[in-house]
Amino acid sequence: MIEIISYQEIKGNNKNIVKEEFENLVNDIKSKYKCDILSVEEDLEDDLYIIVAELKVSFNSFLDYIKFPLNYTADLDVIEPPKLKIDPKEFGEALAYIITFFKNFYEKYNLAFNIPINENVTINLKDYKRGIYNEDEAFTFEEEEGLIKVKAVFEGYGISEEEVLKRILFSLENNVIINKVIAKELEKEGPYKNMGFYGLIAVELFCKPLDIIEIAYKFLPVVVSIRSESIELDSLELQDIGNELGGVIFELTHTVFMKGL
Repeated sequence: MIEIISYQEIKGNNKNIVKEEFENLVNDIKSKYKCDILSVEEDLEDDLYIIVAELKVSFNSFLDYIKFPLNYTADLDVIEPPKLKIDPKEFGEALAYIITFFKNFYEKYNLAFNIPINENVTINLKDYKRGIYNEDEAFTFEEEEGLIKVKAVFEGYGISEEEVLKRILFSLENNVIINKVIAKELEKEGPYKNMGFYGLIAVELFCKPLDIIEIAYKFLPVVVSIRSESIELDSLELQDIGNELGGVIFELTHTVFMKGL
C-alpha cells in the first residue's frame, strides 16, 4: 500500500462556491480512495476566499497512485512505504495508462511537447545499430546503478531513416543511456505517402524510473517493454514521480486556459 499527504488548495471570490467545490473534491477522492482529512485552513486574501487542506490518501496499487496526480494535480508527500518493489508488468500498465492519458489530452486540446534537441552531439548510427554496451556493462547499469532496462518503440517519419533515427537519439540523449536502435519501415500511405521514411523505431535503453515516465508523457511511445526483472523505488522516487505528473498536468492545463483567452 502507498500512503501520501496531498495538499489541496481551492480559491475564489465566492465563499459558498469555494466551500461547495472543496466538499465535492473531497467526496470525489473518497469515492475512489481511502482518504482522511488531516487539516483544513480557511483564509481571505485580496478578496479571494481560500481553502487549503491536507489529506491522507491510500492506494492499493502503483497504478492507482499514478492516476491520482493526473486527476487531482496536487503537491504530495509520500509517507509509506520507505521502499516499493514493483513487478515490471504493473509498472508497464502504469506507463500504458500515462501514454493513453496524455495522448487523449494532446489530441483534445491540440497540444504537443516542444522537445529540445542537442544537435551538437555526434552520433554513429552503425554503433547504435550493433549495440553500444556488453552484458557486463548492462549488469552494472542495472545492479549497481539501479537503472531499469527498457525497450521503447516510437513512430517516426522524415526525409530519411538516418534523419529520423538521429532526431530520436538526439532527443533522448541527455536523459538516458541508449544501447541500441532498430528501424522498421512501414508502408507509406495517407499523410506519409511522400515521406522519405515512415516506420517504427525501437530503442533499447537504461534509465531511472522517473526518466521513462517523462519519456512516456513527452514522446508517447507506441509500446514500452520493461526488460528488468524488478523495479524498486524509494519513497523520494515515488514522490518525484507523483509530483512530476501533477506538475506537468498543472502546466498543460494553464496552457489550455491561456490559449482560450
